[in-house]
Amino acid sequence: MIDLKSIVYGVVVACVMLLLTAFAGIVSADTLVMKDGSRLNGEVVRQEGGSLEFSTPYAGVIHVQWSEVSEVETDKPMELFLGNRELIRTQGITRTDAGLSVETADGPRQLADTDIAYINPDKWQRGEGYKLSGRANLGLEFQEGNTETEELGVDGEIGVRRQHDRLKVAGQFEKDKSAGVTTAENWLLNGKYDYFVTDKWYYGATLKFEHDEFADLDLRTSLGPHIGYQFYESKALNLSVDAGLLYVIDDFTVAPDDEYSAFGWNVDFDKLVFGERFQVYHRHNGQLQIGDSENLVVNSWTGLRFPLYAGVLASTEVQADYDGGAPAGVDKVDTTYRIKMGYQW
Repeated sequence: MIDLKSIVYGVVVACVMLLLTAFAGIVSADTLVMKDGSRLNGEVVRQEGGSLEFSTPYAGVIHVQWSEVSEVETDKPMELFLGNRELIRTQGITRTDAGLSVETADGPRQLADTDIAYINPDKWQRGEGYKLSGRANLGLEFQEGNTETEELGVDGEIGVRRQHDRLKVAGQFEKDKSAGVTTAENWLLNGKYDYFVTDKWYYGATLKFEHDEFADLDLRTSLGPHIGYQFYESKALNLSVDAGLLYVIDDFTVAPDDEYSAFGWNVDFDKLVFGERFQVYHRHNGQLQIGDSENLVVNSWTGLRFPLYAGVLASTEVQADYDGGAPAGVDKVDTTYRIKMGYQW
């Protein structure tokens, strides 16, 4: 026989538990108090590069300008990773005229905005493990210069980031045949290691190999140390600049080979625009022979990336190369236009 009383009792208990769970979720929600007095309820995800990621039940993850936040209230501790690599926990931050007042287990603590590198940092940022990232692309290219043709090219990069150091390897390969005859063949491989002595300053070494059959370049090898500065490093914005000395060996197919010292530099920039709808980027590396201002070599890539779905992205790119030391009869400038599809992780 069905025990109706037991069934009703069970339904009532289940409803009460659901209500308590929902209520607990509301109570534990984080709150942002903005400078204009408005309040946002949700969950603090992380803060870096002046942008606070805040997860809301009504708009998903939104990006809030950190400088416009007046107060952060939370029932669970947040981790603050400072520029001096100190990790502290807090359940409240209040912006005052003197800076930031942070509630800790030992009482209030005053910090400046610039003291905080991250809120809720990743494990690698705390010195635990590493972050692996990369990108691979396949694209149709339209090229002007020494070769005027349509061709298929592949390129990619992979990076390993730990708290104190970083390794990046990038490469590309292009080859085209017309009527069974190779009309273009070139490749580039660039490896770069950086060791961070502070959260901004780093030193390291660069090793680069370059081949361009139709520019008479059998192999150019560049190796040397550098010192650099990381202006920004976050998902939304990255900018680093470094420079140093290089030892360069040019092996030409026909022209006489050459060896020399050069001043070298690298620039790496990318920025998400309009939320995460697309990313603008520019990177280039260059070298100038010491004692010969005409022997200048620059490789640059400028473009837009459009994230599509689950790591898949489309991109458009212009690569501009200048080789002031190219042998006679070889164009000093090559320009390549690309439309690419790729995957990033």
